[in-house]
Amino acid sequence: MPRCGDGCDGAADAMLQCQKVSDFLIAASYLSIPLELLYFASCADLAPVKWLLLQLAAFAVLGGAVHLLAVLGHHHPHSSGLLLASTAAKLLAALVSLATALSLLTFIPRLIRAKLREALLRAKARQLDRDVGLIRRRVEATSRVVRMLSRHIRDSPLDHHAILHTTMLHLADALALHSCAVWVTVSGDVLQLVHKLSLRDKGAVMLGSQAPIPADDPDVVDVMSVVAAKVLRPGSALAAASGGGLHPPGAVAAIRMPMLKVSNFDGGKTPEASSYAILVLVLADTGRWSSQDLEIVEVVADQVAVALSHAAVLEEWQSIRDRLADQHRAVLHAKHEAATATTGIHSVQSAMCGAMQRQMHSVIGLLSMLQHAAADGMRPEQRLVVDAIARTSALTLALANDADAGTLTRSRVPFGLHALVREAMAVARCMSGCSGVEFSYHSENSLPLPEWVVGDETRAFHLLLHVVATLLIRRRNGAAPGRLTFSVESCNVDEEERQSRDWIPMRPSAGCSVRVKFQAGMETKSPRRSASPDMGLSFGMCKKIVQVMNGSMRSSGSDGGSTVTVVLQFQVQQPGARRWTSTPPVPRLDGLRVLLADSDGTSRQVTRMLLERLGCQVMPVPSGDHCLRLLESAGPCFQLVLLDLDKHAATTSMEDVLEVALRIGELGNGGWLLVLAALAVGDVDDRVREVCQRSGINGVIQKPITLAALGAQLAAAALQKN
Repeated sequence: MPRCGDGCDGAADAMLQCQKVSDFLIAASYLSIPLELLYFASCADLAPVKWLLLQLAAFAVLGGAVHLLAVLGHHHPHSSGLLLASTAAKLLAALVSLATALSLLTFIPRLIRAKLREALLRAKARQLDRDVGLIRRRVEATSRVVRMLSRHIRDSPLDHHAILHTTMLHLADALALHSCAVWVTVSGDVLQLVHKLSLRDKGAVMLGSQAPIPADDPDVVDVMSVVAAKVLRPGSALAAASGGGLHPPGAVAAIRMPMLKVSNFDGGKTPEASSYAILVLVLADTGRWSSQDLEIVEVVADQVAVALSHAAVLEEWQSIRDRLADQHRAVLHAKHEAATATTGIHSVQSAMCGAMQRQMHSVIGLLSMLQHAAADGMRPEQRLVVDAIARTSALTLALANDADAGTLTRSRVPFGLHALVREAMAVARCMSGCSGVEFSYHSENSLPLPEWVVGDETRAFHLLLHVVATLLIRRRNGAAPGRLTFSVESCNVDEEERQSRDWIPMRPSAGCSVRVKFQAGMETKSPRRSASPDMGLSFGMCKKIVQVMNGSMRSSGSDGGSTVTVVLQFQVQQPGARRWTSTPPVPRLDGLRVLLADSDGTSRQVTRMLLERLGCQVMPVPSGDHCLRLLESAGPCFQLVLLDLDKHAATTSMEDVLEVALRIGELGNGGWLLVLAALAVGDVDDRVREVCQRSGINGVIQKPITLAALGAQLAAAALQKN
């Protein structure tokens, strides 16, 4: 080979070096490919292409070995070993290359088919993503529509009509309805249109404009039998009646709605509706019902059912509240009427008691004059009658006072027990004679009765007469002739009385006391068919009086009659104590000039008679004004002024008469004129005396005014003045 000089030698060396580097890089690349194939084969399941991978790895190793031997051949160009190795490597590489080329003929079609399947799967995945997004958007739209309808339903007034109207209005807006209607079962055999909303008439509501539909219509039966919404057939009578004038009507769907009542809610159980309504929805002529729209209708129907149940509860509560309000007003009206009636009764009772008290005051005053006359020259029988009438009058006055005060009062004063028994027996004999019943009285002398005792003589007299009246009334009910027996004796409490059904134990009394047993019995001459020991309401009054008087009481009954036993406890008056008599001495006040001011005519006449009986010269006047005018004109002519402070008088009150007393004191006659006041009060205490004294009143007389009390008070006032 010809040489080209130093320049050619340098270029040849450079190319040799470049070939060395290239062969080295090729050998390194070929040798690294098998390692990469082995790594990915271990990381993934490549069983179907394992043989092809081995061929590619062998091809790469042999190709790398050929290039590596070529690099070594540049350093040892004349080495026979390198030549032999290079020849063997190229031969093996040729064989492996041929086998790999043949394997690729079958592998490449399989690879193409795999890529096609991958592209198809990717397309299906993209379509699935689009479907999922569409479903998600539809669910969100359905939820949004349901939430909107639920909010509007909850915000609407809790009234059936308002809820149904709100439901139809917003369903029509959400689903682009042409019209919607609500049909309700009436009388169990027909459906009546109660609500209809037509968008053609701009939301106008038309009620009852269609004829009713029978409940046995096939479409009605189908809708009522299922919970889900149902699309009606084109020729349905229900669809035609709800179409809202659209010809031909669009797609129509219907669903039942439960109409719950309060009676359907039974504890914690799920309420079961007793009746249903049908909601009919009509689309436009081009619309069709989708499953999503039907789901919206079903959810809204559930919301409407809940709202209607709440409305039913609220309406029932409002109805109950109205009824309770009416009852409350009726109760208030009845309470007002009862209060008015009670006030009227109290007023009438107070007026009656006042009138009776005033009359009894007059009667007792007159009887006091009769008792004084009886002490002078009456026979004992006449005196007994007068004393009995006086005691009965005092009892009547006490009963009137009790009725006016509403309580049973009690007093403890000395009185004659024998006189009380005599007078009670006289009245009992009179009552028995009026009832056609024989009367007998006897007194046991085993333990003599004390003459004078301390207690409530009026209540004791009242109790005895009440027992007698009870027996007489009970005998009158039996309608059989009988005999009333009465006995009085001193006694001790025995064991038989303690075990009696009607026994009322006595409270212990301080000091020397005596127990007096009063026994009254009614003996019938012909036995009655039935005799009950119960003495009735009047006997209950007797028991109350006995309790007030610290006594005991029992009753017994048989076919032959009834017996009442009363034991009263009295305190024995000591021999040296002051004793009250029925006819105390009356002083004479001859020539005493008295000015009497009393608004009651009867009381004024009786008081005038009492004063004249005492020897006084009386000038009666009907009012305080007359009294003041008379004192101003002829004041020195009078020595004493008697003012009647009757609180039941129509024209005079206690305050007015106290004012009269003050004005009398202002006349300047206080140095010689005495002023007395008569008070109709239960008890003249220190407070009343102090009020009267501050008004210029010199003395107080407690009504009823008797001859003895009036004489004693006038004498005391005259003595005090002197």
